[in-house]
Amino acid sequence: MRIALQKELQVLKNLILDMAKIVDEVLNAAIVSVEKFDPELAKKVIEADEQVDYYENMVCQTALEIIALQQPVAKDLRFVITAIDIARNLERIADQSVNIAYHLRDITAEKERPRCDVPIMEMAQEAFFMLQSAINAFVEEDPEKARKVIEYDDIVDRFQKENIQKIKACMKNNPELVNSGVDYIIIVQNLERVADQATNIAEGVIFTIEGINPKLDQKQIKELKALKEIMLKDFPIFDLLKKHARLVLECIERLPLSLEAYEQRDKARLDEIVKHIFEIEKEADKVKRNIRGHLPKGIVLPVERFELFLYLKEQDAIADVAEEILNWLSFKEVEIPEEIFSSLQNLLNQSIDSIKQIEPMILYSAGFLLRRDKESRNKAKEIIREIRYTQYLAEEFGNRIKKKIFEKINDPITLFFVLKLVDLILGISHHAENTADLMRAMIAK
Repeated sequence: MRIALQKELQVLKNLILDMAKIVDEVLNAAIVSVEKFDPELAKKVIEADEQVDYYENMVCQTALEIIALQQPVAKDLRFVITAIDIARNLERIADQSVNIAYHLRDITAEKERPRCDVPIMEMAQEAFFMLQSAINAFVEEDPEKARKVIEYDDIVDRFQKENIQKIKACMKNNPELVNSGVDYIIIVQNLERVADQATNIAEGVIFTIEGINPKLDQKQIKELKALKEIMLKDFPIFDLLKKHARLVLECIERLPLSLEAYEQRDKARLDEIVKHIFEIEKEADKVKRNIRGHLPKGIVLPVERFELFLYLKEQDAIADVAEEILNWLSFKEVEIPEEIFSSLQNLLNQSIDSIKQIEPMILYSAGFLLRRDKESRNKAKEIIREIRYTQYLAEEFGNRIKKKIFEKINDPITLFFVLKLVDLILGISHHAENTADLMRAMIAK
């Protein structure tokens, strides 16, 4: 069994490397098409997208087969989970490259090349370097190289801000360049997203090798472990809340795969993902019942019992949203325009980010409620602010998507279906914000 597992893991790694090579070429071609003002090269980038989608599908299928048939554990399991995430991020990078190519074609249709001096190529090369470095870190299983990729993301973010400001200034001084200026802003935004996806790949490498969330530094990791020990000793209900939060996150993190399977009309794959999500949700329900059935009586609770019930109900509602989204996808197959589908994926990923903060929020809040540690309270409040801000960004992005939906979709059934899907996805961050508000109320006393 062990030899068979290692062979399957090597097959999976080879698929990732083959996919990464293609994405590397596609991104490079998109950058060159902008640099050389070449619409024909941009066309080739657009045509290559299907090949990338094929590899993503192969990676996901292989990974799911390994989980089902080989039952990997520890580092092997982390590798398989990360492989799916890396494939998803590589596919997103290919999508960003295609978006760049489309907008380059729009710019070239204007005939006259824009005259403003904006260092887009410098930014593009930095983003391209991050992708190559992230893949090298994956190949070499080098977490230190991966951390350098993460640190590099700030450079691309600065480029994005500066370039957009310069493009806007150019548009202001040259009104005839407004159309091409908008296209260039979108190209800059797509390059920044490439850097974000490369960062995600690097974080996956660290998670695979070290089994930790790279967003946390070593001091935070030690603090969280200490808080967990306090919870288990003094008030295990908080540990159960944390376990429930982790299961909820596992449900939500699988939604992007189900959305992709729906778009690809892969019913067998969608059914498998749905089955997996429902199994995780059943485990979450068991933990929920355990919490409700084992709350201590009397006056020993650091918070009111009804407050814990309200919080648990809201946290559990996040998992219910996953079920609602899956049920909605099962009702009807509709053709979602590619641009809107890509926006839906981005909205879903943005909503997932808000859920990732719930577990550390519980741990730091428990540190304050059980030991009156003011530092833990401050950190919990900081996380709460982050969750609320993430929800605000998701809501703003969702409204922009809705405007785009009204512009692009004329069929009333498809219009209704996609608008409802946007609202369901937004429900994730809405309930995350509600959990943050309830936790804030508990630690405010």
